[in-house]
Amino acid sequence: NEIMSSARPAAAAGLRERGWETGEPWGREVRLPKNFPYELADGETARPIATWQELGVMTATGDWLPSSAEDAAIYLPAGAKGPAFLLFPNFRVILKYNNAASYALAVGLLADRMAGAAPVRHSWPREERPLSREERVRFQQALAAQGFDPGPADGILGRGTRAALRRYQKAHGLPADGFPTTGLLAMMDKAAQP
Repeated sequence: NEIMSSARPAAAAGLRERGWETGEPWGREVRLPKNFPYELADGETARPIATWQELGVMTATGDWLPSSAEDAAIYLPAGAKGPAFLLFPNFRVILKYNNAASYALAVGLLADRMAGAAPVRHSWPREERPLSREERVRFQQALAAQGFDPGPADGILGRGTRAALRRYQKAHGLPADGFPTTGLLAMMDKAAQP
């Protein structure tokens, strides 16, 4: 689980300079309960571990989360249908090296596997395909047309778009994971038809 031991010396030094805490995890896969409030899983809003425990979050193997003084955020890289990860401050350090959550997740998971950890337990929703740029723009336009302002329709699905999508999902009784899918786009397209 220790990225520093598997990284090149220069990369390890760079992570240390950016605040890497040796001996602390970057994150861990977790299991969310059926009634989990997905709007809390934005990957950025850190809460005490005790809060996540109270909400029923468990380890990927179904055990109680170990106590920790660190705050952590929940990250859903593939929405409610995919795996969930509890992110600790070292994850933010990896982001300082390369500010892409998918990169930081890949680095953390690769380091864990190199250290002998088990693979990710929850399956990825392989039936979901990424939206094309044109579909992402249409997605943003559809959100705006329905009163959920995502910001500019630029095809970049950043914080504003994900927050608007969470509001849309919540208003429609869907898991508010902020994860854009072709199914959601079709649902919004249908609602826009006269």
